[in-house]
Amino acid sequence: MFDLYGARTPTGISIRVAQRVLALIAAISRNRATGQPITRSLIAYDH
Repeated sequence: MFDLYGARTPTGISIRVAQRVLALIAAISRNRATGQPITRSLIAYDH
């Protein structure tokens, strides 16, 4: 069923990854533009 929608093709996977990266960039840009405080540090998750 998922094969019909291109979910398991390399193109489908790359599109999903690109969407998630763009959403992350948009959220970071919005937080910086509105002056939101940094509530979490990513350094704490670096193992």
